Amino acid sequence: MPLTFHYAPRVLIRVLRFLTILALVSTFALGVVPYDDHPASAQTVDESEQEAEAAERQAEVAAGLVDTAVSRRAEIESELAVSITRISDLSAELSAVSSDLDSLKAQIAHGDAELTGIEADIETHAVDAYMDALVGPGVSFVNTANVEQAMVTGQVVGDVVTAGAARVNELVVRRDALERLQVDYREQQERVAALKAEVDAEIEHLAALYDEADAAVGRAVREASAADAAHRDALSAVDAAQAREEERRRQEERAPTTTQPPPPEEEEEAPATTTPPPETPDTTDGSGGGGGGGSDWDFPPAVERWRSLVQAYFPSSRVDEALAVLQCESLGDADAYNPYSGASGLYQFLPSTWASASPNAGFSGASAFDAEANIGTAAWLANRYQELGQGFWGPWSCRRVLG
Repeated sequence: MPLTFHYAPRVLIRVLRFLTILALVSTFALGVVPYDDHPASAQTVDESEQEAEAAERQAEVAAGLVDTAVSRRAEIESELAVSITRISDLSAELSAVSSDLDSLKAQIAHGDAELTGIEADIETHAVDAYMDALVGPGVSFVNTANVEQAMVTGQVVGDVVTAGAARVNELVVRRDALERLQVDYREQQERVAALKAEVDAEIEHLAALYDEADAAVGRAVREASAADAAHRDALSAVDAAQAREEERRRQEERAPTTTQPPPPEEEEEAPATTTPPPETPDTTDGSGGGGGGGSDWDFPPAVERWRSLVQAYFPSSRVDEALAVLQCESLGDADAYNPYSGASGLYQFLPSTWASASPNAGFSGASAFDAEANIGTAAWLANRYQELGQGFWGPWSCRRVLG
C-alpha cells in the first residue's frame, strides 16, 4: 500500500488555531481594562502624587513586559513559518520517495517471480540438453566410432552445460541486484519513518513554544492592565486630594466673612417619585422659624447677591430662610463642590437628586452649578416636600440654622 503524508493540512490547522489565539489575545489587549471604583487613598496631594508617579513607573515596566512577550511570540512565529516551509518540502520529498518505493517493491516482487520461473526453466533445459547430448544419434560415449567423435560429443555437451550455467549466473546477478534493491527499500523506509518522527517532534515543540508565548503575552497583558488601572486610581487619588485641598482653602477664605461658619454637609437624598424618603419630620410650625418676612438675618455680600433670584422662585415669606439655608450649604459660592459626596452648587444637590429634581423643576439638562437652575430646583423641591407633609426645608440638613 502506498505511503501517504498529511502534514500540510495538520500544520494549517495548527496555524489557524494559533491565529485564533492571537486574535483573542489582541482583542483582550485592546479591550476595556477593568477599573477599580475605589481609588487608593492619600493623605496629602504630595503623597498622592508620589503614589501616582510610582504607579506610572510600574505601568511603564508592565507595558515593556508586554512588548517583550509580543516580540518573543513574533520570533516564534517566524521560526514556525520557516519550519512550516521545511515540513512542506519534507512532505513532498517523502511523498516522492514513497512513490518510488512502491514502484521498486512491485519490481522486486515481479523480479522474484521471474527469477524463480527462469531458474526452473534453465534447470529443465540444461538437463534436457545434457540428456540429448548423451543419448542422441552418434553422440553417445558408448557408441562413438572413434575418439574424435567422442571428443566432439563431449564438446557439445560442455557447450550446452556452459550456456546453461552462464544463463544461471546472469539470473544470479539479477537476483543479487534485486536483493540490494530490497535492502535499499528497507533503508529508505527507515529513513522515511525517522524523518516523519523528526517532523512530528518539531511540530509539537514549536506548538508548545507558541502556546507558552501566548500564555506569556496573556500574563503580561493582564499585568499591564492591572498596572494601568492602579495608575489611573492613583491619578484619581491625586484629583481627590487636590479637591480636598481646594475645598479646605475655600473654607478658610470664607470663615472670616461669615457670621456662622457651617461645616460642609451633604444634602439628604430626595426621591424622584412621590414616595418620601425616611427623613425625620420637620418639627417647626411650617414657617421654618427664623424670621418669616422679617429681616433678622445679616447676610454677607456673597449670599446677598442671590436675593433677587431667590425672590423670583421662593415665596416672599421664605426668602430670608432660603438665603440662610443657601449660606449654610455653600456660603453663596455657585461653584461649591463637596468631593466626598459630589454635592454641587448653591444648595448642594447630590448628583442623583439633581438628576431627578431638575427636570421636574423645568431645568432639564442644566448644570447644578448654574445658579438660577440650582435656586429654581431648590424652590421646587422644597414645595414638593411641603406638599408631602415632610416640611418645607426637609431635604436640607442646614434647616437647623432656622431654629
